[in-house]
Amino acid sequence: MQTLIYNATLVLPDHVVEGGWLLIENERILALGESATCPAHRERTIDAGANFLLPGLIDLHCDAIEKLVEPRPKVHFDVQMALEEADWRLAGAGVTTEFHAISLDDNEFGTRSDSFMHDLSQALRGRTDLLVRHKIHARLELSSQRGGHIIAQMIPQREFELISLMDHSPGQGQYPTEDSFREYVARTTSRSYAEIDELLEKKRRQTVEIPRRIERVTRLAREAGLAIATHDDDSAARVEQWPALGITMSEFPTTMEAARRAHELGLAVCMGAPNVVRGKSSGGNLSALAAIQAGVADVLCSDYYPAAMLMAAFILAKQGILALPQAVRMVSLNAAQAVGLGDAYGSLEVGKVADMILVELSRQELPRVQRLFVGGCERIERLKAT
Repeated sequence: MQTLIYNATLVLPDHVVEGGWLLIENERILALGESATCPAHRERTIDAGANFLLPGLIDLHCDAIEKLVEPRPKVHFDVQMALEEADWRLAGAGVTTEFHAISLDDNEFGTRSDSFMHDLSQALRGRTDLLVRHKIHARLELSSQRGGHIIAQMIPQREFELISLMDHSPGQGQYPTEDSFREYVARTTSRSYAEIDELLEKKRRQTVEIPRRIERVTRLAREAGLAIATHDDDSAARVEQWPALGITMSEFPTTMEAARRAHELGLAVCMGAPNVVRGKSSGGNLSALAAIQAGVADVLCSDYYPAAMLMAAFILAKQGILALPQAVRMVSLNAAQAVGLGDAYGSLEVGKVADMILVELSRQELPRVQRLFVGGCERIERLKAT
């Protein structure tokens, strides 16, 4: 089966082509052109209406499914139901490959546990009817003894394709003080202050085990060929220990010092797209816009809000911070390369898998996904208002 998309504004890795065309055969991009002359033989044609044809977005970190399973503290819905809703939301946002960020932290925050990761893994197994590609990003809370044990068991089973190491102990990273930790936990969970103090004491007792836990998990991940990231790096000294452990990505560095050093060492620096859209960090940490303007950010992820990814790319282009191809690479090709998918995914290039989205700008200049293709198959077509 061949599908020709013509009259498209192609967003290629390094430039934009107006009035271009792209030919899909089976699941791959067979050819593309920069002129009005299109291939004569094809089974299906789609007039793009001069709208933007982009690679499908690749989201390396999103924990939104946690809120779909537990929208309020201790209010739970079936994981299959949550997965169905997440699938539609992701497709509508232009995400063709999603890494669901699932935490192993002894239920510190709601659903974050190995049981939830197992349930999601089971829910995904054998599913061929979902709109987009779903993968799991395992987040290990380094103060979690059970989490460290479970992730070591799960690595050989390849239940996930990305691992990140996070330390939410107060005094560094996301929580510079114990009061900031207490306030966040009290606001986002149903824990009492006595329970929060008990949690803090548990974290203090586990501090001595963290270096050994890091060494063991990163060794096992390297042996399994899994991509490894860190979370909330706050200093150059912290970042400098990572390359020797096989870590290749720094997620949400909280300071410019940490982001700059990670970039210098060749780690892919991943910031949150909501940070770009809102113009600031929700936690008062490093501005993603500042990191991008400084040239030290490489990837944008949705973090907790999938619709922010596409919007962030167009904001960066509209504000003149990046050219549109560079901005799109932050939500597609750069992400694919950070986790070893760059040879097959992440850009409109001949031979690559035809994961792509057709995007129009609304009258309010908001990007809106009109069509979505995964593996060359059209999965959604938005009904236009008459």
